[in-house]
Amino acid sequence: MATRAQERSLWAAITDRLAAWYLGLSAEKCSYTAQALKIPMKDGVELAADFYNPILTRTSRLSGLLLVQTCYGRDDAMAIFNARVYASRGYQVLFVSSRGTFGSGGQFDPGRNEQSDSRDIVAWMRAQPWYPGRFATAGASYLGYSQWALLHDPPQDCVAAVIPAGMHDLSRQSWGTGALLMQRIVWSDLIARQEDVSLGLWARVWALATARDRQQGLHQMLDGLPLLESVQRHFNGDAPWIEDVMTRQDLKDPYWAPTQHEVALERVDIPILLINGWLDLFSRQVQTFDQYRRLKERGCPVAFTVGPWSHVEACGMKTLPDMMSFLDSHVARNKAEDPLVVRIFVTGAQEWREMESWPPPTVPFTTYLHGDGSLGKAGLPADVAPSTFTYDPLDPTPTVEPGKDDKAVFGDRTDVLAYTSDPLEWDMEILGQPTVQLAHSSDIPFVDLVIRLSELDPATGVSRCITERFQALDPNRDATPLQLTLSDCAHRVKKGKSIRLTVAGGSFPLYARNLGTEGNRVLGSTTRPAKHTISYSGGLSYLTLPTSEEYSDKTQE
Repeated sequence: MATRAQERSLWAAITDRLAAWYLGLSAEKCSYTAQALKIPMKDGVELAADFYNPILTRTSRLSGLLLVQTCYGRDDAMAIFNARVYASRGYQVLFVSSRGTFGSGGQFDPGRNEQSDSRDIVAWMRAQPWYPGRFATAGASYLGYSQWALLHDPPQDCVAAVIPAGMHDLSRQSWGTGALLMQRIVWSDLIARQEDVSLGLWARVWALATARDRQQGLHQMLDGLPLLESVQRHFNGDAPWIEDVMTRQDLKDPYWAPTQHEVALERVDIPILLINGWLDLFSRQVQTFDQYRRLKERGCPVAFTVGPWSHVEACGMKTLPDMMSFLDSHVARNKAEDPLVVRIFVTGAQEWREMESWPPPTVPFTTYLHGDGSLGKAGLPADVAPSTFTYDPLDPTPTVEPGKDDKAVFGDRTDVLAYTSDPLEWDMEILGQPTVQLAHSSDIPFVDLVIRLSELDPATGVSRCITERFQALDPNRDATPLQLTLSDCAHRVKKGKSIRLTVAGGSFPLYARNLGTEGNRVLGSTTRPAKHTISYSGGLSYLTLPTSEEYSDKTQE
């Protein structure tokens, strides 16, 4: 069933042009019509969609067809960024609401229907008279996940994909560190409330843009024990999927199978643009860097951009011109083909770098943790005695957002160990994934570790987080020193600044706290503090940084 196509109104044209000006896009090429559609699925459910069709002139031609699938609605704010800016530049856009959202039939169950629904959408699309014979996909975050679900079995007529900050595996996104990522609860709260008519369009847009603030606003719920019961009281049945997400911590549980699309990274062979942001609180859980590495190793044509952006900025507010340029090159083919390169913003240096691949060639620089709280060469006498700290689940160590001052967050807390280098005598660039080896033990087996790398300004005392690693430790581990790889980063520590490494036992409310007891942490209410011990003898605890070749001679001095 379809309604009559409606030509764009004057008000919509003004809004589109203002949005394009704000986003830094090139001038429009045409107007367009919009038509509401219903797309039948094989199981009888119908998905609501809007089809945007450019109004071509004698001198213009169709740029291509884009498939965009969303769980966030298709009203003005969502349509401007995901459909209308493309349609006014010659692209047909099929903008589809996920099952169970905004007029689509069935029940929304995050990630579990996208693969089968995507196939049905493509099959229906091919049968339409307006289908040009080929299409591309676009969309960020969950819209990016929908693309990976489709690319699980790549359609031969899909010719390109633009995927900013989109995960391919929801099980890893939820439990990949061994602890529940609490953003899944916060996001579920948004999804459960987003169609409340009293909320209003722009209130929903603001809620999407301020997810971190929402997490703080839900602190009382997230602080409750048992966590699952606290969450269930909050939702009162409005997010029926949340119990499965919170209780199925085994990534091999059959429940997660429909949400795992890692196989797409081995099968896809089309031009892909990946985008991420260093200041996205969840960028270290979103799997973009893994996607790039896997695709690049296979020789898949992939471009990769990482900027100094938050989640919303990476998803389009700062990146739509790059996305449009990629589509014009690889789909419309109305401009010279963009080279598929890596563009990385190096924080600290505050400059963009273009390179053939990520990470670039680097030289390892190793510095050792010492009992006096310093980072430096191995073999200090003070290293005979280990250091300890106690993590208390009833007063969990707080989360530090990317780029924030971790010293201000931690204050005088005693549940964090800090190790600081002398002020550098040269600039040092860290490009890639730092690694840490820790001679670590604990008095109970059920513990987490958070390793955080920061830059300290000795003059101001400000210590800004560069990257980190959270990991729930295997309770059956042996005494072998731990090897932990931190998330990717690109940062220049300038002369006179210091490197700072912190070790803690939690990151709340980003991750569900470890209660210190056996079993799924979201089900318990009994807590046990954990005493952590870091040993230094024999140089067994150290930090290795991948440093730029440009500074390699100096770092070895």
